[in-house]
Amino acid sequence: MSEVTRDDFDDIKDGIISSLVDSELEDQTRFTSSLERMEERVQECIDEIIVILQDYIPKEILIQAVTQFESIQLLLITDKINRKKHFTKNQIVTIFLAILDNVLSLIYENIASFHFKLLRKNMRGLSNGKSFSYNNMKKIQIELIQSESITKIRKIGYTLKLKDSYCQIISNMMSVYPQYKNQLSEIEVAGYDLIHSRAIPKLEVTKSAVVVIASLLPVYFKKKEEKQNLWKYIEEIVDEDEDQLKRKIYRFRSNLRKMENVDLFSYKNEL
Repeated sequence: MSEVTRDDFDDIKDGIISSLVDSELEDQTRFTSSLERMEERVQECIDEIIVILQDYIPKEILIQAVTQFESIQLLLITDKINRKKHFTKNQIVTIFLAILDNVLSLIYENIASFHFKLLRKNMRGLSNGKSFSYNNMKKIQIELIQSESITKIRKIGYTLKLKDSYCQIISNMMSVYPQYKNQLSEIEVAGYDLIHSRAIPKLEVTKSAVVVIASLLPVYFKKKEEKQNLWKYIEEIVDEDEDQLKRKIYRFRSNLRKMENVDLFSYKNEL
């Protein structure tokens, strides 16, 4: 997956190398050779991480994390070489997780002990101890943010993306089902207000938007055939089976009643 962005940095690498070569190094050839060896080691490690985490982290989140890592990778490696040090596997993985944890804020998720255990179990060369731990990851994340190597992601960004995704899905549904335009317009208005609710499921934005829309279908559509048509459409968007999706919807509706005192959903409005 990291190949997606790696080529973007090749064109400017030579210029950066020239500007960062330390005068203590014997020559630029030696520096470049060291850089290429370390860069290859780092990229192999990142690729290995992606393979392990790809079933647990949304693809678009991994891509963003890889992009951010590769944007600072050359500077990190150069600093190590100039200090005559090298990257350990613990350091590479921890820095990447610090970046990934920040990006996961977009969907109200975070790196947890589960991810550390998963990587430790499946990656050779990771050692136990403080250098590969949650606390050290957060420490490195703070350092990266303070040095402006990465930008702290504010959770408000998630709400904005959710709104965009929600409106886009509704718009697409109106195009496919113009006969339902009036009801879908009402759903758009009702759901737009709900997006700010604390009860919104903390999922990838498209899935969260679909949960809100699907939860409103039985409120505005009473005919079984209409609900079935729309239900089939939204199922295809998130690629989840009916039972999984319904569990998320029931939880959302229940949380709305408890947390927001919303009476929009009566128990008569079944999915």
